[in-house]
Amino acid sequence: MSCIIDIEPETGSTVRFISDLHLGHERSEVPPVATLEPLLRGIGMLVVAGDLAETRPCAWQAAGIAAREELRSLCAQNKVQLVEISGNHDPDVPAMLARFWGGRVVAMHGHALHKEVAPWSWEYLRNKEACQELIRSYPDADENLERRLELSREMCQLTPPIMRREGLRNPLLRGFMHCFWPPQRPLGIVWSWLTCGRRAEHFARRFFPRAEIIIFGHMHRSGSWKFGTRQIFNTGAWFRHATPYVIDMCDSRVISYHKLTDIVKIEKN
Repeated sequence: MSCIIDIEPETGSTVRFISDLHLGHERSEVPPVATLEPLLRGIGMLVVAGDLAETRPCAWQAAGIAAREELRSLCAQNKVQLVEISGNHDPDVPAMLARFWGGRVVAMHGHALHKEVAPWSWEYLRNKEACQELIRSYPDADENLERRLELSREMCQLTPPIMRREGLRNPLLRGFMHCFWPPQRPLGIVWSWLTCGRRAEHFARRFFPRAEIIIFGHMHRSGSWKFGTRQIFNTGAWFRHATPYVIDMCDSRVISYHKLTDIVKIEKN
């Protein structure tokens, strides 16, 4: 089965793109799914560009799967077509890349931009040798898009999620160590933020050069870039210390790019 799907939205219908809800995760700031109906108003299709929910084996898996089913039901009730694209936290989703309007618009999660998926992550840093061995088994991943996506999925399934720094009782110290040790971890995160737009442009130039708009998530920092005639958008994340953005499109044209929380308000405790 192909990791790539082609979708032709109904003429005149609004397509809304989001990503990185991480349903079920303790740091997700998505309100209860039952309150997300405003997200679905006035649109015909909702595209989630990866990490909709936590579905890998982890402490949040059951909650993530249940919340995902609830969102699927909510979309069906509101007659909104839900398009799910696989991310590194929900690799059980079949589609990894979607092309819209004849390939003029491409949506993906963004973890395939790195062969390592997330080279700053504990999963990679603690299993670097096994990850590099897997990468070497895909010598054609620089030329073949399907193979590059298959590599990304296998990389996600290679190592178990690491959720926190073990062996430390103090929660503040544990959180600090998880985020800032070893030093290459925060450096890798910052570098990925600074270069993700250019990296997405290089990826598009290699694998789908006729695409006019690229939409992705994964980096948890929203942004928009323009390289020649190509526009690139990152939709951020509905996650602590990040801001979710939404892109609305109609007939392959961008209508708006704005904070998702302008549509669905979050009530702070």
